[in-house]
Formats: sequence, structure tokens, C-alpha cells
Amino acid sequence: MKIGIIGINRYAKFLNFACDLHVYAFQQFLEQNGYESTILDYHPVYFDNFNMRHPADHADEKLRKALAMPSDTPAKRQARDAAVAKWTERSRDYREVYEEREVRYDKFEAFVEKNLKFTKEVYDSDLLEVQDPGFDCYMCVTDVIWQSLPRHNFDRGFLLGSKAFEGKQKIAYAASRGASKDYTKRQQELFLNYLDDIDAVSVREADFAKYIESLSGREVPTVLDPTLLHDRDFWDKVATKPKEKKFVLLYYVMESSTDTIAKAVEYAKHHDLTLVEVSDRPLKYGKVKDPDVKHIARYDVGMDEWLGYIRDAEAVFTNSFHGCCFATIFEKAFFVGARNGSKVPNFLATFGLQDRRFQASDDVSTFVHEVDYVAVKKILDERRAESAEFVLGALKEAERKVAAGESKDPAKYEARRQALTYPAKFHSGAGGGTGLSVKQKFRRRVEVQKLSGGGVEYKVPKARYRNDGTAEIPGVRFRREGRTFAGWRLRFRIDNRWFWYLDDGTIEVGTVGGQELADRAKVFADGDRIPHLPVNHVSVAVFVAQWEK
Repeated sequence: MKIGIIGINRYAKFLNFACDLHVYAFQQFLEQNGYESTILDYHPVYFDNFNMRHPADHADEKLRKALAMPSDTPAKRQARDAAVAKWTERSRDYREVYEEREVRYDKFEAFVEKNLKFTKEVYDSDLLEVQDPGFDCYMCVTDVIWQSLPRHNFDRGFLLGSKAFEGKQKIAYAASRGASKDYTKRQQELFLNYLDDIDAVSVREADFAKYIESLSGREVPTVLDPTLLHDRDFWDKVATKPKEKKFVLLYYVMESSTDTIAKAVEYAKHHDLTLVEVSDRPLKYGKVKDPDVKHIARYDVGMDEWLGYIRDAEAVFTNSFHGCCFATIFEKAFFVGARNGSKVPNFLATFGLQDRRFQASDDVSTFVHEVDYVAVKKILDERRAESAEFVLGALKEAERKVAAGESKDPAKYEARRQALTYPAKFHSGAGGGTGLSVKQKFRRRVEVQKLSGGGVEYKVPKARYRNDGTAEIPGVRFRREGRTFAGWRLRFRIDNRWFWYLDDGTIEVGTVGGQELADRAKVFADGDRIPHLPVNHVSVAVFVAQWEK
């Protein structure tokens, strides 16, 4: 049985150490148990062409766009000012560590090339609607893969909801929603549709399991993060020894980390230790400013070095979930600062480590260094066995179904596609030019937008078109002097890419203008039926007017 793994790995914008380490741990776990697997080289739907090696350049580009945002109303001005502030800060932070980031990125890629087995093809949620990677069983594997998203609702790839996965065996291992709030009504509907087709489901956080059970009535076990499927001996072979000695390790992530930094500084000073920091970059609320502490910032470390710093530290200060995981694996004294979401509290509660969480008012001289790792290891061994039982049992059942040739009913997938609805826009076509307008009698019923290229686009407010092949293309509402309307070409966006509908009834990725596909694109007349689009999501369809002299 050919197994494909999908999750967040090399495309984490913050060069998160754990993203590659947890997929490495899971792939190694499968191999140890006789299963060969391949990781899909997958761009998350929100990746946005992020420059992993040079995030400062990416931030600068975003800043230029923010500065160009309209500000002709108080609301628009507020939105522009917020975007400018965000990307100014992000650019400054990454400029401070520009060269270190290059080194760190190269180390991450070296680890990937040495240790992980990826597909040759790079996929995204759009491509997975039209191209099958060719596996018998797909596994979506941790970390924050089931979060709600502002624009897309979810990443369909991470929920195994793309067309390429249809009819295949599906397993979810240790899925997390991170700090996301409860799903909206629309998101719940989408989520349950995707969930219904996953054969075996497990999540990482207990509160998330209860939430899914309340929505679906389905029993959802909690399992360990893949990094915890292995013991210290496994990770000792990956870790490298740091050159520093007698140090406190500081590793903070993402949100305001003032308490984590402050207590790490106090602790280092109280115990006369060096403070070694290995975060992604010096965040706004996380900079070490105390001149009385010996502070070494290492923004250029790779995953093996990061593990070594945790293993060899006198103590670890962190607000990171995986910082807690590895501090536990290496049986370190560790102390946990504030963090949004429930990931860290769930972890601490699982192993009876709630006392590791400190408050901002606590005195570091009273911090308890000793941890009862005998009790922790007993829980860890039990949970490790339960987690292994879940995933190996799910794989055994998937193998049985594949060997028996059992198939899933394709009718349910097609019915779901037929039920899709989407908005549509009507574009005046290339060139713009004089004499182009929307007919006056229709203007009150449509929203009209002038485009930067000289064209015009309109849409009917709140109108949605059903993807069942019965909807009709409404009559053209454009007028163009000296030209006769010749029909419409159809492009549509699934998530981020544009696709064109061709003469032979197929679809193909193309540019927004579609010039490279012009000779093959189908031309529709007014009143023609809108064809069924054979994909699982359509963000918007655009009918592009064609003209003749």
C-alpha cells in the first residue's frame, strides 16, 4: 500500500523547528513498523509565495502594497495604518537577522534533503483538484492543520478534501486547530463534510476532541504528537552538542512573550547562567534588553542544534508546545510562559505538569527545579502505546480495504460538487478602450468596478450560481462602440490559481489574461448553460467578454 503524508512541514513561515521534526518522527515511526511513506511537498493555501530564505524582502513587498492602500475613508485609513505598522515591524525584525536567516534556512533544507522523503511534484490545494499524486492511502498529520481561515475557511488539502483524495483511504493523526475559535456555521458544515469521508480520525488536544464529538457525534481519540512517539535515545542521535555551557535556554514563539523573556532573564541572573536565545527573530515584545544578563542570540541554528540546546540546558524557558515536548523527552527543568490557545495547557494537563506554568508575578527564586519524570514517563509510555495502537490499527484496516479492492461510492462526491454555489463576475475583456460602458438600464441592479487596465467588471449583488450545469449565462450588459459582442470565455479561481474552461470540456491552469490558452478556450453565447465545473471548490467565476469589429 502506497502511503502519502500531508501536513505542515518545510513551508512554515517562521521556520518552525518542529514542523520538519514531527513529520520526520512520524515517517520514522511508520518505517520502524514496516510502512514506507512519502511526504507530499505541499504549499498550504495561505502560503502566499512567502520567501522562506529572505522574509525581509517579502515583508518589504507587503509594506509597499500597504502604503498604496486607499485611505479616503476613516475605515480604510485605519486598515492601511494597521497594515503599514504590521509590515514595518516585520521588515525591521527580519532585517536585523537577514544573514542569520539565510544560514538557518539552509540548515533546515539540508535536514530535509538528508532525512525526509518528499514527492518530486510540489502541490497545493488547487493542483490537488486536477492532479492525483497516486497514493492508496493518505494521512493528514499534525500540527495546526485544521484551523479556520479568514479567506478560505479551511485548507482542503489538510482535511483530505481535495478531489485527488476521493475514493482513497484516509487517516487523520494528531490534527490540531491551534488557537482558532469555534467554527462558524458555514465552517461547521464544510468541516463535517470533509470529516465524514476520513476513515480514522484522531486529534492532539482533548478539548478539540470534545468539540468535534459535540459537532459530529463521532468518537475522536486523542493521541500524542509524533515527536513523542520516540524516546530520548532516538532524539539523542539527532541532536548535536552546543558549544555553550551552563546556560538557560530561551525559546519563545509568536504571541506576546513578555513574561517568558522576563522570567528567563531573572532566572539566568539569579543562577549566574548565560541566557541563550534560539527564537525565529527578535519579536517586538520579546527582546532581551537587560544589560546585566549575558545574552547570546542564535537565530541561525538548525533543528539538530535546537535539540542539543534543549537537551544540554540547565533549564528551558518557553511558551512553545514543541518546546514543552522536547523538554519533557530530555527530562529537563522547564518553565512555561503565556501563550494563546489550548495547545500548551492541554499538553501540561496530559502529563500532570501544570506546575511548570508560571505567573508573571512569581519569584524565580521559588521556582521548583525538580520534575517527577518517573510519573511523567509512566503516562508517556501509556499514551505512546495507545497512539501506536490507533495509527497501526487504522493502517491495517486501510491495507485490508485496499487489498480487497473495496471502493467508496463516487456518487457522494459528485453530489457534493453539484451542490456547490459560487459568485460570478462579468469582465469587459482585454483592451478597455473608448466607448465601453455598462448599459444604463442595468446599472441599478449591478455593482460596477473600473479596472486598472481600462476595462470594466460588474457583478449582481448576492447572486450565486449552482454548479450543476443548469444555470444560464445572463445576457451581456456591456456596450462597446464599433464592436459586436461575440460571447464569453470562462475562467474561475479554485483557491489561488486561475483555471480556464476549454473547447474540449476540460479545464487548465492559466494566467489571469489567459492569452496562452486563447485558441483553446471555449466561447459561450448569452443564454448558454454554465458548465459543471469538476472541482470541489470555486471561489469565483469570471465571464470575460469577447468582441468582434
